[in-house]
Amino acid sequence: MTLIQLRVFCAVVEQGSFRAAARALDIGQSTLTQAIQSLEAELGVTLLNRSHQGISVTTLGETFLIRANAIIRDCQRAMQDMQQSSGEPEGQIALGVTSEPLAESLLPVLKRFIARFPRVRVHVTSGYAKMLIEKIRDGRLDFALCPLAPPVSDVDLDIERLYRSTPGVIARKGHPQAQATSVHDLKDCDWVSIRPAGIVGGAENRLTSLFRAEGLGEPRIVVTAESLLETLHIVCESDYLTIEPRVLVELKLFSNSIINIPIREAFDPRDVCLISRRSSPLTMVAQELASMLVSYSRLLHGAGS
Repeated sequence: MTLIQLRVFCAVVEQGSFRAAARALDIGQSTLTQAIQSLEAELGVTLLNRSHQGISVTTLGETFLIRANAIIRDCQRAMQDMQQSSGEPEGQIALGVTSEPLAESLLPVLKRFIARFPRVRVHVTSGYAKMLIEKIRDGRLDFALCPLAPPVSDVDLDIERLYRSTPGVIARKGHPQAQATSVHDLKDCDWVSIRPAGIVGGAENRLTSLFRAEGLGEPRIVVTAESLLETLHIVCESDYLTIEPRVLVELKLFSNSIINIPIREAFDPRDVCLISRRSSPLTMVAQELASMLVSYSRLLHGAGS
């Protein structure tokens, strides 16, 4: 198996056809076809189904695609490491964040980092923790900052716990239940969730767990959204409630629109963690950015948090 075969396979899947992949890689279509055939023969499996309608990836091909992409990205990181060791560092860092570290830590650290490494581009992906961890595992992210339950650990991940997450019930300013002090006061409210149902540790699960623990049955989750911006827009324009980090109400962008309802009950604990893939060391500049984020987070929350 060669790196060229892996790149050819990934290109065919990404481009959707042999012809488009050959153009993208600037190689002959017959050469590309032979590379795929020899790869399948070596593995002893069919990776791609061919038909008059085009190509489709087999179940085994989907599994192999994750590995192949991770290997290619690891090779790119190795090349970046060598380039960064001489001259001014350059390249790209792919970073994942959930809303709490995004709101608290990212921008102050990014400003300092970019001033030090002006030729390094940082790509930021936001989302829920499970999605970000999947992207770490398949090599699409270098590392991520996101909340995890205290007992969670995985043999393939490096997990550095930074501080305890502080979620709250978020509502629009002027909400009828703005002064509520207990989740029991909110049992008849409607909720919007940014997390799709079934995501372990997601906000929807934490809300459901709190309601059940307090003997309130199931919360009325009437809307789910794909992003924080969509969620907060819905909350600002309605009486729907959501669970998000309390720090969001202090941000200039949202401070005139949303509040935290001060209920006394606590949600299941989560720690904001820095997560990376154990088998793939960070490049020099990615490690520097990760270290800066860790230091800044501990400065904000205390080293012992």
